[in-house]
Amino acid sequence: MKKRLLWITAVIVAGLAALSLRVVLEGRGALSDGDAALADRRPVDAIAAWETSARWYLPGASHVGEAYDRLRQFARTHRSIAAWRAIRSAARATRGLWQPYADELAEADQQITALAAADLDRAPIGDDAEKFAAWHAVQLAKDPRPSPGSAALAISGIAAWLAGMALLIRRPSRMHAAIAIGGLAAWALGVFTA
Repeated sequence: MKKRLLWITAVIVAGLAALSLRVVLEGRGALSDGDAALADRRPVDAIAAWETSARWYLPGASHVGEAYDRLRQFARTHRSIAAWRAIRSAARATRGLWQPYADELAEADQQITALAAADLDRAPIGDDAEKFAAWHAVQLAKDPRPSPGSAALAISGIAAWLAGMALLIRRPSRMHAAIAIGGLAAWALGVFTA
C-alpha cells in the first residue's frame, strides 16, 4: 500500500512539474515575442504577446510580473488604453479563488475609465465627462464570473460527492450515502449561486 501511494504521489508531482515547466516556457516565449514585436515597431503585437505572457500565470513565476511591468510601462508612456485593457484582461483571466494581481486590475480600471472619459465622441451617454466616467467605472466593476465562494462550494461539493460515492461503493452505509448526497447538494448550491 505504501509503495502504491508513493508511486501515485511521484506521478502527481512529475505531472505538476511538467505542467509548471510548460507554463514558464510558454510565458517566457510570449514575453520575448512581445519584446521583439516592440523592437520591430509593432506595438499592437507587443501588447498582445505581453498579455499572453501574463496569462501564463504560475505563482512565483518571474515572467508574469515582467509582462505586467512592460504593459504598465507602455500604457503609461503612450497613454495606451489597449495596454491598460490587456492588463485588465490578464488580471481577470488569472483570478481563481483569489485575485493575484488586484492592484494592477484596480489601476487598469481607473486608467481605462479616465482615458475613455477623455474620448467623449465615443461616449454612449452624451458629452458629460463625469457621467461617462461614472458609467464606465460601473461597467468595469461588473464581473460576470462566479464568485470565489460559489466556486469553492461547488468544488468542495464535487469532492465530497466523489468521496461519498467511493466510500459507498467500498462499504455501503447511510453515512456514506449522506456524504454523497450532501456533496451533490453543495455542488448544486454552488452552481446555482454562481
